[in-house]
Parts: sequence; C-alpha cells; structure tokens
Amino acid sequence: MIPPALLLALTVRSLSLLLPHTFFQPDEFYQAFEPAHRLVFGYGHLTWEWRDLPHVASGSWWVDAIEGGRMRGWIWPGVFAGVYKGLQLSGLDQTSLITFAPRVIGVLVAALTDFATYCLSIKVLGAGSGAAALFLSLTSLFNAHLLPRALSTSPETLLTTLALVFFPLPRPETPVAVVIGDRQLVASKSMRDVTRAEDADLAQIRPTDAVRLKDVGDINYVVMDRIGPDVVPRERCADPDDRFDSTWTDQLGRVPDSLFYSASFAALAVCIRPTTLPFWAYLSGEHVLRVQRKQGFGAAIMCIVQAATAGLLIFAASTALDFAVTGRLLFPTLTFVHQNVVLNLSSFYGSTNPLYHLTQSLPIMLFPIWWWWAQGFVATLLPEKLLPSSLRTLDRPEGLRTLARALAFAITVLSLSPHSEWRFLHPFLPPLLLFALPPLFRSFVPTILGAYRLARSIRQYTRISAFPFYLILLAPLLPYLYLNALHGRAQVQVIDVLRRGDVGNVTGLVTLMPCHSTPWASALHLDLPAWFLTCEPPLGVDPRQHQTEQDLFYASPVSYLERVFPYPPNPLHRVFDSQETPDHPSHLLLFGSVLGKTETVNKRGDVDVRDSLRGLGYREVWRGWNGFDLLQDEAERRGGVRIWAKEQ
Repeated sequence: MIPPALLLALTVRSLSLLLPHTFFQPDEFYQAFEPAHRLVFGYGHLTWEWRDLPHVASGSWWVDAIEGGRMRGWIWPGVFAGVYKGLQLSGLDQTSLITFAPRVIGVLVAALTDFATYCLSIKVLGAGSGAAALFLSLTSLFNAHLLPRALSTSPETLLTTLALVFFPLPRPETPVAVVIGDRQLVASKSMRDVTRAEDADLAQIRPTDAVRLKDVGDINYVVMDRIGPDVVPRERCADPDDRFDSTWTDQLGRVPDSLFYSASFAALAVCIRPTTLPFWAYLSGEHVLRVQRKQGFGAAIMCIVQAATAGLLIFAASTALDFAVTGRLLFPTLTFVHQNVVLNLSSFYGSTNPLYHLTQSLPIMLFPIWWWWAQGFVATLLPEKLLPSSLRTLDRPEGLRTLARALAFAITVLSLSPHSEWRFLHPFLPPLLLFALPPLFRSFVPTILGAYRLARSIRQYTRISAFPFYLILLAPLLPYLYLNALHGRAQVQVIDVLRRGDVGNVTGLVTLMPCHSTPWASALHLDLPAWFLTCEPPLGVDPRQHQTEQDLFYASPVSYLERVFPYPPNPLHRVFDSQETPDHPSHLLLFGSVLGKTETVNKRGDVDVRDSLRGLGYREVWRGWNGFDLLQDEAERRGGVRIWAKEQ
C-alpha cells in the first residue's frame, strides 16, 4: 500500500502536468532527453560533454580515459531511453507522448524526494515533524520549479536525500521524563492518574534526561513525540523498562539505518554529478570518528569497508553501463572533476564570487522561510554557549547538528568554485528545510477547535501557526504559476508547433538564437537537416582567440545573413573552404529582439535583420509570447519567439 505521505506528494506533483512545459535550463533537454533520444532513435544532438574531449594521444591511461574522456555518464539519460524505447515499441512515439511521457518521470522523482524529506525529518527530529517537513517540501518554490524537470540535479537531490534517510545519523535523544513545574511524567505503555512527585524523585533525574517546563504551554510537541503517546508518574512505574513504549518507535515510520544502502545511493548521486562529494566526505569522516570513539577501531574499519564496497559496486556498474553504450572505458566523474576543478573549464560560462551561494543561492532556495531557517541553522551550528537565550530553547537534536556542520562545510567548499549556479545546491535543500521546523514549532499553540475547520486542522497537523503557514503556502503561488505556465513557454511551444506541422512541412531547420534556447530532436522528433548556434568552450584552443558561433552571429547578424548564411557562423575562410553546400532551411527560429538589429551594408544604407530575411525569401509565420521581457536573463531572449518560413 502506498504510504499516505507519498500518495499526497504524487497527487500534488501530478498537478504540474496540467501546465505547459516551460523552459528553464538547457541541461533539462541536452543532458537528458537528447542523448536518450539519439540512443533509441539514432538522431539527436550530443553536446561537447558527450563527445570525446580533444587530447594528444600518448598511450597513457590517464590521458586517454580521463583527459580525453567524456564529461557525462549514461545513468540518468538511460532512464529516458527506457521511456523512449517503450514508446517506440508501442508505436506511440509519433504522438504527443514523446514529450509528455518524460515529464511523468520528473513527477515521480519530485514526489519521491518529498517523501524522502518526510522520512528524513522523522528520523532526525521525531514523528511529529514529518507532516511539516512534507508541507515545506511541497510548497518550496525551488522544488516545485526544478524537481519535476529532467535536470541532473533532480535525481541527485532524490538520491542524496535517500542516502541521508539510510545514513546512521545520531538519533534524537528520548527524554526519560517531562517535568512541568513540580509535576513529573515518564513514558509508559498505559495512562494512569497523574500525581504530584516528591522533590527527592525529581532530584534523581539528570538534567539531560528530562524535559523541564515551567508551564504546560511551554511543551515542545516534537520532543513529546519522542516519549510516546502515553505518560505516567515516575513513582508508579514498577519496572524501569516500562517507561518506554517499544511499540511506539515501530509506529514512527522510521527507516532502519543501513550504511550500505546509504553509500549506494550517495555513490549513484556522485556518478550522475559529483557536487555532493564534499558533503559526504565530511559526513562520513565524522561518522567514522564517532564509531571509533564509541565502538572501537575495528568497528570504524568495518564502516569504511562497508561504504567502500557499496561505492565501488555502484561505480563499477556505472562504468559498465557507459562501456556498453559507448564501447569505451570511461570515467565521467573523474573527467568532470579534472575539467571543471583542475582545468577550471566551467569558468568559461561565467564567474561568481565566493559569497554567491550565501547571497543568492540560499535566499532563492529558501524563499520564504528565511527567518525561521536562519534561527534553526544558527542554533544547531554554533555551540550553545555562544547562542542568545532565545535560540537556546530550540530543539537541537544531535542528528540535526551533524547535518548543520556537514552542510556548512560542503557549501563553503563549493563556494570556492569560480563558477556556481543556484541549482548546484539543490541536493542540499531537503536537509536544509529541516532547520526551519524547530522555530516554526515553537510558536505553535494547539486548539481544541482544530478538527472543525479544514485549514486549522491542517495547521494543527503540521504544527505551524497561522501567519507562517499562510505565508509559506501562498507566497510561492504567483511566482510558480508565472514560471511554470508563462515564462519561457514559447521556447518549448515553438518546437511543438513545428512537429505538428502547424506552419507547413518542415524540411530543414536553423535556430538563430542563443545556444540551446529550445528543445531539439527529442521534442521535434523529425530526422531532418537542422542546426543551431553553438557556444562550446575553448577545447584545445587558446581561450583568448576563441569565438563561438553565437558570438560570431550576434556580433553582426546582418552581415552573417548577407554573406555566410546558410552556412553556420564561422570565419569566412572556413566557409569558403567548406566542401558542403547546404540548402536554405524551410524554417528559421529567432527571438524578436534580433529582428531590429541594423547594419550599414554597402550602398543599401541601413539594413536590419528583418530586411535581410525578406531578401532571402523568408516571411514570419508564427510568433509566441515568451514572458515579460524585463524578466529575461539575456537581452537576446527578448521580443518573443518567431518562426520565419521560406516562401514557396
């Protein structure tokens, strides 16, 4: 039977399928759909990461397999290859399922991540926190916008969260007793009349074993969950072991610890993308030291062996899959690290400062729970003696403190990279959400009327007060609808228009846009002559002299159309030396902003791109609104999306 929390997550995430597919990042298409489509149907664009990197052959294993290897592995595209193969075998690949079916995979990944966040919260904070953690995950704008997409960070986030669910984090301590004023209660299997405890009995309980409250209104409900559903006076417990309800811990939905499973999921995430390596390095190191301190050196060695065995098995399976697909012995994880860390190739796509994640990534990811998250994270990261009195009373279980240290270390290390993006921290969002829960719970006051109104019942179930509850629920709504229904919609819609033949028979296609601005063969699903402007980094060439096709086109679009088209943008001597004579494509894709670009051409005076296209025999046949121009991340993406067709 599907757990109710997972069923709720599946229901909510499935609603995204009712919205049109909008464009966010090229990697969604070119690092997942395109390789998978090419593998199954034989055509599709492979970016430079999927091709052998240029290198000087030397016979060295390192040079041939790592420096001359490939940046990406086939684990994640392999999932979509299975979807495409199913459509091909069933004859449904010529229907709209070619673009819809892969989106269902995104819904499953998102829902499973929500459920894993729910389980992780129960493990770290206690059973009472699960509903609130699920609520934060489902209402997170960052999760809603990115998780259902085929970005490599989506499975990385799911696998990292699953690895944490199985990782042997310190469990929250179970209080022996709750002291309210001079009244003492202890955990038991049944409920009896509560009586006043003697001062001598109270003194026998160590401060760390009891929750001491001045008034019943100060109860921390999550801590109470760790005791169990029933409490009795301490002096009425005939058997000390009777204080704990062993059946209660089985009802919490906790997943048993398994270092082998945890290491397997973590290794799988690293094979897809090695961003989480610093996080797992710290977390594993602290765990080994904790085991060595409590159980001895032999137990620590066994932990290392168990995790290493799981990791090696996953890496071996990943290598075997890549070999089966490519016929080459490749190690994409090592090549990825070598190119982006050692050679700093990623900086070609932009540089960021060390405060980027602190000032941009975290504020964007944690909208709108900044205030509660900051309180919880600071309270768990800093020693208690350094905390203000208002933070010392927050729930600070050891597992949450361990996560705080690991996350702080990992984010610090990743901040040293010269190239960062918001989504690079996405795998850390599920554990990051948990830090907002203790401050949110502290302000919650239950009411007996909770069951008589739906909204109040939900708030009582999640244990979140009215103001933060409605803020968290409603603040992301408008941004989500805009980003997932309007912004970038035409960039995806335009390929659907071409595939359906709404603007005539497509026999050739050229996209004169910033590189990777639209889906490609995986959405067009037509095997025809087609190309788009590329923006490949300087591979084996001097970066100072490197110009991409995109750079060449936007430097002088009119001159390009007048002198070079239909060849791709290249220095003129390369065009004249070319042995190919391409035909003029039947359709062109452009953003509206480029149509007004003007240059002086010989004696014709000022000529704009629109005039040049008309002179080549093209006319505009379709335009699509692509969102507000002011919100586009590049000026070249403004003006909507246009289709120009060759006149017959």
